[in-house]
Amino acid sequence: MTPAPDPVSGPDSADALPAGARSAACATGLACACLFVAMLNLTLVVAGLKELVVDDLGGSVADAALFFTVEMVAYLLFAPLWGVLSDRLGRRKPFIVAGFAASGLLYLAYLRIDSIPLLLALRFLQGGAAIAGWSTTMALLFDGADTADTTGAGSRPRLAGFAGASLILGVGLGAPIGGLVTQHWGGRAPLALAGGLFLLLAAAALALRDAPALHSRPRLGEIGRALAARPRLLLPWALYAMERFTVGLFVIVFPLWLLAQHGADPAARGRALAAFLLPFAFLQLGTYRLARRFGPFALLAVGCAGYAAAFAALGRVGSGPYYPLLVALGALAAMIFPPTLALTAEWTAPESRASALAGFNVAGSLGFALGPIAGAWAHQSVGGGGGSFTAAFDLAAAAALAGAIAAAVALLRPARRL
Repeated sequence: MTPAPDPVSGPDSADALPAGARSAACATGLACACLFVAMLNLTLVVAGLKELVVDDLGGSVADAALFFTVEMVAYLLFAPLWGVLSDRLGRRKPFIVAGFAASGLLYLAYLRIDSIPLLLALRFLQGGAAIAGWSTTMALLFDGADTADTTGAGSRPRLAGFAGASLILGVGLGAPIGGLVTQHWGGRAPLALAGGLFLLLAAAALALRDAPALHSRPRLGEIGRALAARPRLLLPWALYAMERFTVGLFVIVFPLWLLAQHGADPAARGRALAAFLLPFAFLQLGTYRLARRFGPFALLAVGCAGYAAAFAALGRVGSGPYYPLLVALGALAAMIFPPTLALTAEWTAPESRASALAGFNVAGSLGFALGPIAGAWAHQSVGGGGGSFTAAFDLAAAAALAGAIAAAVALLRPARRL
């Protein structure tokens, strides 16, 4: 019987490694495609909300806002549940397939509804299903780093960059595509498109494979103790919550600032948001190289400090040129997300990773939900009746500065390795 070739130095390793690399690349590409489409569907319905909620169902602008708030609440409640169950069962794929399939069916169910309460109830259920799909996909993506090498340390920053680019690019492209679909086929057409895409995604996710290391099936108490023994996870979670807080504030306050300061029409506002979102998405593909060279905390400290300065400058640019600041904000934001995601994956054992990433996503969802509220409060509470956009942007700058200080402290006092 012929002995198996040595995986490192055997004569067939030159042929085996490219095959393994191709397989890993395909798995990474499929997982990133799942994240991209999930986020595309999240914002695909934005442009048609008025037609759906106000015109078709007779709701109000507040009801349209609740359509997204309800989904964020579902994320907060269901993400920890799916994360713990995934870790307990030692499986990712069933949660991904079932979550995307249920989301697709619920999106198609939107087409038959005729009342606001039913719309919001379905949105809550659909949000709970969607977070099962894409949050667990993130865990599966990083499980692959553990099977690629002993520590996964070389792969995680790169995977975080790919994941971040997929998520942000999906968010950025969903709204304009949804606007075109709404314009040609009506307010419910984006819902049908999203439902179909989620069902296709569920079918594609059948090709995903769970990592072999997941079959340890830890008990719930063991998962809880594993997370409690790693309190430093609070640092990347807090930094991600800060980043989501500032983005949530920005996407609500900035278009209003554009309208008040420059009289920008919807097309101009869309172009301006693209100047922020595109570098935010694409530059994450290269962030991992900086993280590997200088370390995640150096990158976070510099990125958060520059992010704070750019927000403060935006609040004072007035009628001057603001596009360079938007590009700078996007580029600097791209330095924040991948390191926080990579640190969360690195600082957890495989058997509790889905729970840790669920906590990561809960922190981000909470920050994103609080950002618009805090921005509106800062705008209205400063500057009298006219409000103050500078105060809102300064609030974002203060949050980013706090993140820079936290990252600098971690850089100067590195935590001991797990």
